[in-house]
Amino acid sequence: MLKTRIQDQVWLIQQHHHAQISGFLAAHWGGANGFARPGSFPGATDPTRWRDEVILGIAEHDNGWWEWEAMPRISDLDGLPVGVGEAAAPSAENEFDSWRSGGFDRWRIGIERLASPHPYAALLVSLHAYWLYAAGFDDLTPEVNRARRHFVFGAPEIAAGLVGDPQVTRSFLEEQLARQESLKRQVRRDPKMAGALSPQHLDAHVRLLQLMDSMSLYLTLSDRADLDLHDVPRQSWEDRCSISWQRLDARTIALDPYPFVKDPLPVHLPVRIFSADRQLEATDERAPFALLLGTPLETGVFRL
Repeated sequence: MLKTRIQDQVWLIQQHHHAQISGFLAAHWGGANGFARPGSFPGATDPTRWRDEVILGIAEHDNGWWEWEAMPRISDLDGLPVGVGEAAAPSAENEFDSWRSGGFDRWRIGIERLASPHPYAALLVSLHAYWLYAAGFDDLTPEVNRARRHFVFGAPEIAAGLVGDPQVTRSFLEEQLARQESLKRQVRRDPKMAGALSPQHLDAHVRLLQLMDSMSLYLTLSDRADLDLHDVPRQSWEDRCSISWQRLDARTIALDPYPFVKDPLPVHLPVRIFSADRQLEATDERAPFALLLGTPLETGVFRL
């Protein structure tokens, strides 16, 4: 659950809704200012099919959260689900600590959910998870290799903070390297998809997943800072550029150069909204799911 305070409101965004926004952005990516569409970098042999797989992988990269968010942990501070990264005393209620040290099963669930029907999409999710945590180890991600680092979590000090138990994390990374090899073998059995495994395509597609994930997070977390989105593939993996992200107001973001086929691009974010100064009541403690599910899904509309 993504949980953020916006002025006098608390916004709750489910992880799968955030991921679907990532997929929406990927579906509209390219076609302006020299940006190629996903799957359409030079040498693509089946760009329509490849684009479809890339967009699916991006849209489903957090589907391993479905099970958790069906019955999320409830905070005893406000009666609402605990958000990733929410400040709390070290306990089972601190979801960030749980996610950091024991959340690998969510990745496994999501990857395996895609693996049989869509191994290329599953491969993208596995690589996304790998680089998210590998960036916390100097020997796995040299500092000079910025193009492998997540836009939100890739800074060395932040990436290191994602690593709870280093030994458990390294074991997960080794597991994912092996799973990636088996997924590649599956992809190679499909002549129309095999070419998408070449580094100039695969690396660019993973980077696009990192980018769309980050853009969606910046929206859902209402980040007000101006940003430099670096190492964004334009026409190929070798042709990378930086995009400036400038928030013009609470709901409008300017991008330069602009990468989407539609300008402006409206983004509709499903969100449940609560008053930030609400008082925790006894009824909330006894019926937290009635409170959560009885609050309507609203739409926060942004413009890129």
